[in-house]
Amino acid sequence: MQRYKNPVLSADFPDPCVLEVPGEGFYAYATHDYFSPSPESIQVSFSKDMVKWTDPKAVLTEKPTWARECELFWAPHVVKVGNEYRMYYSADPDTHDGMCIALAKGERPDVFTDCGRPLTQGPSYRVIDPHFFIDPRSGKHYLYYGSAHEPISVVELSSDGMTFVGSPVPVLYPDPSRQFETLREGAYMSYLPAFERYFLWVSGNNTWATMEYAVTVFWSSGPLGPFERLPQQEIPGEPGMNIDSLILRPNRHWDAPGQNCIQADAAGNDWIIYHAVDPHDRYIPGTSTFLRKMCMDRVYYTEDGWPYIRGGGPSHEEQDGPVVG
Repeated sequence: MQRYKNPVLSADFPDPCVLEVPGEGFYAYATHDYFSPSPESIQVSFSKDMVKWTDPKAVLTEKPTWARECELFWAPHVVKVGNEYRMYYSADPDTHDGMCIALAKGERPDVFTDCGRPLTQGPSYRVIDPHFFIDPRSGKHYLYYGSAHEPISVVELSSDGMTFVGSPVPVLYPDPSRQFETLREGAYMSYLPAFERYFLWVSGNNTWATMEYAVTVFWSSGPLGPFERLPQQEIPGEPGMNIDSLILRPNRHWDAPGQNCIQADAAGNDWIIYHAVDPHDRYIPGTSTFLRKMCMDRVYYTEDGWPYIRGGGPSHEEQDGPVVG
């Protein structure tokens, strides 16, 4: 059994998404922002075991024709559909009148070319953080997105991945009455087949503020909701710790955990992969901007099929890592 300790990638690597390519290993993709030290576009890193990762490099062959001036490439999500790799991402167009969601495609998981036009655009940063999901029960393709204190929305996609089928619908509204839920972003959908249960993972409120960012998770019996909070119950083996929708919160070892994906290992164990800030190494060198490193922890499930993370926050000690084939 391999061992690991957070972080698994010490570079600035926010909003990570991980894709397993059978026979090769794992590719992780991350945001590029105007303050990012490198590279010039969406970042990619490679690992054979989810523990040791290569230095990030750029994954887009060139900047989109509609965003030649762009420095904001946010929250990529990469999937393989048929024989092609698709990368959904957010970018700032040259018109600077609201973030867009776009699609790039590639024959390999580490080289992508933009498709030439955005899929959709919204005011300010309303249309960001795309997540592509194929419903295992219906086979339908969906795209989740959202922020700017507006609801998380979902829209069905046609088989080409670029065409909306119908109009987007809201599936999860912000809740100003609860900490970490005034703003929702970074939507990620997972499915637990043993219970036919859908889990929608979201982050909020402010990734740039101390102790103000965390991951919450909601469940539904279908991909369009309605999404409900997890039922409160005690975490097995951890007296005083309760399962609830606030599943990954800051602690004294790691601040601002969020913008997660879920990746299974060879044994079928789920892992939550996310960015977080080390309080002892808080800033990108030479700046006052948070350095967001890639971390991961195992997701456990109760006998009733409810997810939890031991300790309720990012781990800081060496522990057993993912099982690899």
